[in-house]
Amino acid sequence: MSARVDALIAGYRHEVRNRWLLTWASRLISLFLCGLYVYLLMVLGRDDPFYISLNLVGFVTGLSGIVILFYYEVPGVVRALHGPDPALADDAWEAIERLRPQLMPRLLADLNLPPDERPELARTLDRAGVVRLTEARARDRWRTFGPIYLAGFSVALAAYLWLVFTWVPETIR
Repeated sequence: MSARVDALIAGYRHEVRNRWLLTWASRLISLFLCGLYVYLLMVLGRDDPFYISLNLVGFVTGLSGIVILFYYEVPGVVRALHGPDPALADDAWEAIERLRPQLMPRLLADLNLPPDERPELARTLDRAGVVRLTEARARDRWRTFGPIYLAGFSVALAAYLWLVFTWVPETIR
């Protein structure tokens, strides 16, 4: 059983790392698009209306943070508490107990609980309380929608950037 608990803990740490990487990647892409817009407009002097769409794409990229937030809102180790396998739920609770100092503050913040209640809940919340707090959000569709969105957005962004770098504005004489 300890191997499965260790795997759940490793899975949680993997999720934390991926959340951080995706969040920063989204921010950096937005900043890149802003810099590209300024470069095209001010340095190269290109004033084609097409380049204004860079702002829109940067905005949509920033909004991708919402998908990242909802995808990682309830960690997999907490979702395992809601599964049909009671042995897995027991192992998940043991992993949550080991991860309590790291997991609970973030989970309670993601669930939008009042900041003054979080420290007490992080220390005292029992298994039934965690299940009750996360029940509605643990069964949502973000775990299905997230990878589809990431794949679609990545392809669309790559195609858009290819279009930007190959675009030749019409010259008016």
